[in-house]
Amino acid sequence: MRWLRLGACSLYFMAKQRGALRGRAHTARLRTTPSGRRRLLLERGAEYSKNRTPGLEHVDRHTIVESDGISIHSYVVGPVEPAPSDATVVFIHGFTLAAEVYYKQVDYLQTFYPKVKSVLIDARGHGATGQVAPELCTVEGTADDVLAAINEHAPTGPLVIVGHSLGGLTALNLVKRAGEELRERIKGIVLVATSIESLSTQGLPQVLASPIADKVKTAVEAAPNDAQKFREYATKFLAPTLATAVFQRDTNDNVIDFHAAMIHETPLDTFVGFFEDLQEHDELDAAPALQGLDGYVLAGERDDVTPISQADRICEVWPGARLQVAEGAGHMLPLEAPGILNNAIGNILDHL
Repeated sequence: MRWLRLGACSLYFMAKQRGALRGRAHTARLRTTPSGRRRLLLERGAEYSKNRTPGLEHVDRHTIVESDGISIHSYVVGPVEPAPSDATVVFIHGFTLAAEVYYKQVDYLQTFYPKVKSVLIDARGHGATGQVAPELCTVEGTADDVLAAINEHAPTGPLVIVGHSLGGLTALNLVKRAGEELRERIKGIVLVATSIESLSTQGLPQVLASPIADKVKTAVEAAPNDAQKFREYATKFLAPTLATAVFQRDTNDNVIDFHAAMIHETPLDTFVGFFEDLQEHDELDAAPALQGLDGYVLAGERDDVTPISQADRICEVWPGARLQVAEGAGHMLPLEAPGILNNAIGNILDHL
């Protein structure tokens, strides 16, 4: 009987060892190609998302604001009753991310600018706000979400707008469409790893022209394998070297998994909708609204998603902006090079 128990245990551990060996072989095989490394990171992100801790651990107030009939999750950190002269920093996250991507900036403000309020949203199709129809996933719609959060949480006082990637385009759209009163309250803008021209103008591939994209549009739930292929395919253009170069610096594995988890948690309708909008959307006509504004354009030296040429293009139409390039950094500046973003925000606040 004892022999049988030992035999059963041996078989169990042998099976477990074989599983581990297969897992290592799978990982080694995926690491050999860029697409495999992207798939590996997305798999890690899927596992990490099961029990992860949100980046915004000390959110003071979490509320819902209504925007175009969509319930947008919004977050406020900072003083409950700020003085009229106290500023609010409004954070707008990028494509396939969420408000929590800015947790290092929120921590910075809490430490060094405790009188400053932080307002963040999970834009339509992202984070806790969740899935919306693809046709509602637009830059202009996201700007409406931000405006709703400003009206709810920061109806008075000076504003500093921070936008990363898609969030930068949204910030430009918001400033362009702002009424006179709101425009006067906006004292500074920080555009992080942002483009100002459309994807098609930049010569990027038409992601939605693929047969997989058509299947995703018509039957995401009915074709899960195709849906996953589309997620990997779209990520190729969202972050061409997700596993090796989106984070160009030495970055903690937990931070990389955190980023991959946010991508994994983004509904596929969001991929489809925003890619369709971004093919032709540009914000070059925001140039007049930028004149006279204080601000920064931040770029990663090795950003494969939004090239430095786009930062230069923004500075052409916004001569008052200060261009800063994060040496050795990629696209995810809020996480991999938080200091350059924190300093830009702090410098604007210091000169209000």
